[in-house]
Amino acid sequence: MKITSETQVRDIAIERPAAVRILESLGINYCCGGKHTLAEACAKLNLEVAHVLEELERQEPAVPEAQWKQAPLKDLAAYIVQKHHAFTRTQIDLVNKLAEKVERRHGADHPEIFQISKTFAVVSAELTHHFHCEENVLFPYISQYEADQQTTLPPVFGSVQQPIARMLADHDQADDEFRQLRGLTSNYTPPAAACPTWRAYYQAIEDLETDLREHIHLENSILFPRALEQAAQTA
Repeated sequence: MKITSETQVRDIAIERPAAVRILESLGINYCCGGKHTLAEACAKLNLEVAHVLEELERQEPAVPEAQWKQAPLKDLAAYIVQKHHAFTRTQIDLVNKLAEKVERRHGADHPEIFQISKTFAVVSAELTHHFHCEENVLFPYISQYEADQQTTLPPVFGSVQQPIARMLADHDQADDEFRQLRGLTSNYTPPAAACPTWRAYYQAIEDLETDLREHIHLENSILFPRALEQAAQTA
């Protein structure tokens, strides 16, 4: 794949998985903001397109863990649940435990910590509900539909387009909420005198956001478009 300034960022992440590390390091959003061209993404971040292209071309293409563009959708859905959903649940527990310690120790002098916890509580509750809908309704339906089994559309939606649209909207909302968290934490930069627990707290939130971007990318750019394509072919 030849990458140019007009290549969509999401396509770079799909075709060149090894480039994700560079996109991450530059702060270029390849999941919810991935439909922008590389030039548009660079302009938004005041990055030199030529420099970014040079970095991307220097990166050797890597073989992804699985060829998700061709693999059965049920395998991709299972991978998302086992890798990303599981990581998110574990990470939410870690963040909450660290938050409790930081609030108890530093909350009196740093009231912004409570706002961070409040915002994160909203994010974690929404992600928990989102995962429940995917694991119990949407993913099983997509897997069954792909297998060409006799299915009856669940009464909660009339076509697969509706729940996918809901999931995509949830992804956009999560992206907005993590943007708020980055603002509240100065891009996850603790005060210079912050204790190790405070630093671990911010790092845990940042690690969750990084994994979530990879997770959302797999759904927005591969799983859901392929599911919609199959639905259109059999309509």
